[in-house]
Amino acid sequence: MFTFDVDPAALFEERARQFTAWGIPGSAVARARGRITDMWGTGQGSWVPVWSGLAREAERDGRWLRAAQLWGAARFPALATDDRLAAYERQRECFARAVGRFPVRTVREVLAVPSAQGARALALPVHLVTRIARVTRGRRVRGVLVLSGGVDTWKVELHRMAVATALATGLTVVVIDMPGTGESPLPLAPDGDALLAGLVEVLRERFPGVPVACFGVSFGGHWAVKLAARGVVDAAVGLGGPTGAAGQDIDVPSLPHGMAGIIGNALHLDGPPDAATAEALLSGFSLRRQGLLDATGGAPLLAVNGEHDQYIPRGDTTALASRPDTTVWIVRNATHCAAERIRPVLVGTWGWLLARMGGGVRTETLLRVPVRRHLEVPL
Repeated sequence: MFTFDVDPAALFEERARQFTAWGIPGSAVARARGRITDMWGTGQGSWVPVWSGLAREAERDGRWLRAAQLWGAARFPALATDDRLAAYERQRECFARAVGRFPVRTVREVLAVPSAQGARALALPVHLVTRIARVTRGRRVRGVLVLSGGVDTWKVELHRMAVATALATGLTVVVIDMPGTGESPLPLAPDGDALLAGLVEVLRERFPGVPVACFGVSFGGHWAVKLAARGVVDAAVGLGGPTGAAGQDIDVPSLPHGMAGIIGNALHLDGPPDAATAEALLSGFSLRRQGLLDATGGAPLLAVNGEHDQYIPRGDTTALASRPDTTVWIVRNATHCAAERIRPVLVGTWGWLLARMGGGVRTETLLRVPVRRHLEVPL
């Protein structure tokens, strides 16, 4: 792991909305923003000490979920320093203390997941979130949704989205860290979908006869699209995922807000990748080069992104429209992952998923109403 150049003021400019979406109050984000002047140091105005102070305040008040979310901000954007590793450990401890106070049943499990055919099983920690009393009886489960974030948003940060999805849809949401992040046993690599496919296999055994879908956010959207193309899942949603569908290489070293360093840490590199290294490493992720976007069959796919994504070429989403059984939503006046319109996008996504997991068309039509007016091409 390594540190990298990133301006905390610029990072807040882009990510403040992301922190509040995790569940951190805007007032806490504003306090941190006003105090932090250094990204990697240990002084009074440094990133980890400031966020840690806010997290300890929440702990003293017994607000364990909020504390976990604040510790998540402290360990952000990569586990590149000892104090961030300590913050990540404390985040998991606080989240464990918060379990039992949620409006849904939340269980942490470590599943034995095969990562490739014939390979030994790997230990994959997951959070199972469901609105029903028990998650062990497949006959009582409406459907299973694997939820993955990207290179800097992990299981605890996704908890709010998981809870909302479970309550709104009745699906059992299985929250994971994608390869290269959090508690994932593998680094980020082009064949990381083998781990997710192994997880789907385990879930199908646990919940027989129940549809399994995948919802990937940011880089997690890459895995969702790939699982759909391979026909591993019954449906998939890719929100802001890099796919290579545009046939356009991403200039990783030029990405803003330290993204090259964040990706480099997920790849388990020893330092920031230069242009040649990044191209060599990331070209293998292109689903077009892998021939997956030209294949027939697969699962239904919903591909979504903002029209002004600052990281991913527009064609990585729009070019997927040529794939069979694929719906594309480009959200107007929105950036990466349509963050500015995430609530109506999420509601519309629930309707799309339910319609493909045994729900009715009427439900899909109703739930897509909030997002319709934000799309470039109206539904």
